[in-house]
Amino acid sequence: MALTSLYAGISGLNVNSDAISLIGNNIANSNTIGFKSGRIQFKDIVSSSLGGGTAGQIGRGATTGGISTLFTQSSFETTTRGTDLAIDGDGFFIVADGGTNFYTRAGDFIFDKEGLLVNSSNLAVQGWKVDEDGQTAGDIGDINVSDVSSSSKPTGNISLGANLDSTSETKFVLDDYNNRFVLDYGGTNDLIVTLINGTYTGETLANELQAKIQNDADFKTGVADAAGFTVTYSKVTGKFTFTNLTGSTINLDVTTDAGSDTDTSMKELLGLEIKDRSDPVDGTVDDISIADGTNFISDQLPNLSDKLFYVNNNNNTIIFNVGGTEYQANVTVQADPYTSLFASDGTDRVPAADSMAVALQTALNGATQTSDGTTALTDPVFEVGYDDETGKFTISATPTGTPGDVRFKWEDERTSAEQLLGFASEYDPNNTKTVTSFAITDSDGSVESVFAPNTVFDPTAATYSTAMNIYDTLGSPHTVTVYFKKQGSNQWEWHAVMNSSSLDNGIPNDDGSDRLMEVGSGGILQFNPNGSLKSESGHNDVYFNFAGGATLMQEVDVNFGDSTIEGGSGLDGTTQYADSSATFSQTQDGFPAGSLSGVNIGADGLISGIFSNGEIKALARLALAMFNSPWGLEKKGDNIWAETIQSGNVSVGLAGTAGRGTIASNSLEQSNVDIATEFVKMIAAQRAFQANAKMITTSDELLNEVVNLKR
Repeated sequence: MALTSLYAGISGLNVNSDAISLIGNNIANSNTIGFKSGRIQFKDIVSSSLGGGTAGQIGRGATTGGISTLFTQSSFETTTRGTDLAIDGDGFFIVADGGTNFYTRAGDFIFDKEGLLVNSSNLAVQGWKVDEDGQTAGDIGDINVSDVSSSSKPTGNISLGANLDSTSETKFVLDDYNNRFVLDYGGTNDLIVTLINGTYTGETLANELQAKIQNDADFKTGVADAAGFTVTYSKVTGKFTFTNLTGSTINLDVTTDAGSDTDTSMKELLGLEIKDRSDPVDGTVDDISIADGTNFISDQLPNLSDKLFYVNNNNNTIIFNVGGTEYQANVTVQADPYTSLFASDGTDRVPAADSMAVALQTALNGATQTSDGTTALTDPVFEVGYDDETGKFTISATPTGTPGDVRFKWEDERTSAEQLLGFASEYDPNNTKTVTSFAITDSDGSVESVFAPNTVFDPTAATYSTAMNIYDTLGSPHTVTVYFKKQGSNQWEWHAVMNSSSLDNGIPNDDGSDRLMEVGSGGILQFNPNGSLKSESGHNDVYFNFAGGATLMQEVDVNFGDSTIEGGSGLDGTTQYADSSATFSQTQDGFPAGSLSGVNIGADGLISGIFSNGEIKALARLALAMFNSPWGLEKKGDNIWAETIQSGNVSVGLAGTAGRGTIASNSLEQSNVDIATEFVKMIAAQRAFQANAKMITTSDELLNEVVNLKR
């Protein structure tokens, strides 16, 4: 009997020694990240029965039945490292060593020198690769960011939010290309008025024009009362009024013949439109006739921006074929630029004599002439038109004699005028951008510029401007400035402008310095009386041909907000109030190439790269593991577990699914050891150990008494 109690006491010492060891391990790991405390279970030992049955059973002590892990959720510690992760749920991070997967709750991860996301034991964290939308693809594997970069994105959209000061005054800039005015005051007498170049207001321009007319000697002698012809300007309407009280009928000559050098170059600046003014309409284009005692008000608001085309030996050549014959047309190079002015041919509005369209037409027809100056029967007769709203040229050809196809070879290295005229050598009407030539295949057909070519821009008349960087297909930044010119009450011109050095085939100043050039044809902004944007006209899709080898014909949409005509409020972009002009917002969707500067990890495990160019891009998604019986996992040390038969097969999935839990970044899960509880357990184990030791000494004394019976 005493011998049995001795062995029972020894078993008690053993199991409580185990308990104290476990408690010591728990306390030792009370600050170990992701540690889960253990709990010991004892089992009793049955060795004999005194009388049979259950009533007389005597135990032989206790044994350690098992040690289980307590997978209770612990609290999180906030850190400053974005790759410190904690799981709020029952899942495990997956780490791997040479293809063998292990599992951990300790999320103290870093990126090593090779770009791998690893734990403190240098095991690679496992996850999926993802597409641009963050959707997983393929099997899990190492998460590696060593080869991650952000490619550049060309700008496709610009949005501007600005206020344009409604109290701003309209500026009129006169130069050598728009400073002439022609007056017909009787018979063959034409008064050609040339104003001094410079910047005027509406009132000063009207006063200067009136003074020049009234003080001209020929005009004084040709009319009864020269002082009776007056010119005024209205700030309210933005238009000019010509009043005739001279005693004679006065004609404003806006229909000068296209070949005349006396064309009224100022007419567009004054808002005078070439059109049929006969009553009834007879199909002819007439001068503006102002009878004595009447007046005439401008047809439209002024056009404040002349479009000037500079031609040099680097951009004046066109190679084309008519049938099987190749021709070379050369636009005449001159010191002064060609204009986009319009005149009349007696029946219609046509390009003026010194316009780019007429110069192009002359060059094309001149190229097809024979040596004696005549046009071959198989050669076409070219006509060139220009649309100042779209900024595009139209080349028409009507072959005489035997029809022959006309093919313009814009891709030919000998053709240098494509960008001068708005053609790109890498452009295809079907948007595949592989066809590099245009052909007139009918007996009567035409080709049109594919974009509005760059023209010289004078910012002097601008009331306000705002600049921003946009990006080409190589990721290079280019500064584009949007200029605003007030045409009149509630109406403004806008122009997209760049330096010539930023544009492919840009034309610098004569001294080599940058010249401002307009890209596209600009447009008109109209505002409602309450300051909201009423409408936009013109072409907001601007084609940029950047210098530096980037893809040509980069289309950028310029957005000034949703106008009221479009169904918008007219207040979410550009407005016009009686307040200082200012830019409130400007955005563009392009960016340069960038390198990885940081990562962000979301609750769903999505790892997003933060790049030096400001782009945020999905890189990978963390995988989380689940087990039917996590208590069956085998501890491997270093805060990792291994899968066993007792744990069941692993189930791998996304964070936030099937109870795996969500992921908290900048956080680490603390140990779930409760020191107070462990101390209580330690006291209990200590007392039990002492009691069992006492049991052994007591059993020893009993055995000693038995021995003493012999004495």
